[in-house]
Amino acid sequence: MSYTLDQQHNRPGSGTPTVLAMKPLPVLDATGARPPLAQTEWSETLPSTLDDARVAAEALRNLLQDAVFLDEDCYSSAVDHSQYQDKLHAQQKHVHDLENEIAALRVELERKDELLAAAASRQREAQTQIGELQQELENNAVVFRVHYQELLTRNEEIERLKAVIEGLQGGS
Repeated sequence: MSYTLDQQHNRPGSGTPTVLAMKPLPVLDATGARPPLAQTEWSETLPSTLDDARVAAEALRNLLQDAVFLDEDCYSSAVDHSQYQDKLHAQQKHVHDLENEIAALRVELERKDELLAAAASRQREAQTQIGELQQELENNAVVFRVHYQELLTRNEEIERLKAVIEGLQGGS
């Protein structure tokens, strides 16, 4: 079905409402088909609808006047520019991600440096303690040697004294 404006009612300044030349559609409700809208109901509804359509058409006309029309070279350069911008944004995001990763790695490196410094400090303390224990062990060894020598000397003296006692007992 085609809808066209009735030419006799669409004259500027005619003062009569614009009417579409079409057959009204039946409207169904719970009881079945209702009779189609009367011509007066259409003529009451259409002026506001047509005003809305005129406003929308005017808005579209204004948009078209504000639109920019480019030749093929301008369009292709704009497309290239848009692609470069997209690539630039992607690369900037990648750089930002890499900077975040670098920051995280720096924090991790600082933490590992702190752990390494603490381990080195503990190692120095352990080496100092080892040196002290070695010195104590060497001192103990010297004392042990001195005591051993003393025991040997005393043992020899005891043996000598035993020999003297036996000599004195044997001679008496």
